[in-house]
Amino acid sequence: MRNVITIHIEDKDDYTSPYNDQKLNSELLSYILDENKGIPLSHTIEIEVSSPKTFSKEERNDFVDILRSNLGEDIKESYLELKFTYIRAIILFFIGVIFVLFSHFSSAHELIAEIALIIGWVGVWEACYIFLFDNMHNRIKIRKFKKLVNAKVNFYEKN
Repeated sequence: MRNVITIHIEDKDDYTSPYNDQKLNSELLSYILDENKGIPLSHTIEIEVSSPKTFSKEERNDFVDILRSNLGEDIKESYLELKFTYIRAIILFFIGVIFVLFSHFSSAHELIAEIALIIGWVGVWEACYIFLFDNMHNRIKIRKFKKLVNAKVNFYEKN
């Protein structure tokens, strides 16, 4: 199924940041992301840009480049978050294994061995939870950003 995100733009100042003309306006980016929220991952997305003036081919390409560049930065940021979450999970897993092994081979007091065992299993469980469930949000977000990056952008003159 096809889903359309409609944007009305008067001129370049409507879609670029007032601080950097190579960045997308934050309000426009928020609007696009909000419109994307209810769209299932299996659907295709098209972006329709309407304007009272006719955009030249260069202006159209400029808009599409800025849009894709900004969304690409969001994808990189999400991958970075995912990477650090995986690193945290790996560290927790190894700490958990060390505590479990310590409790198993320890000839220390029984209470200390039990505490080490509990801490170890909590670390292993938390690592498994992160790998299996916690990163689902980031993976879905990345897929949605990629859908937007690959969205077809159409321009219409609207009087």
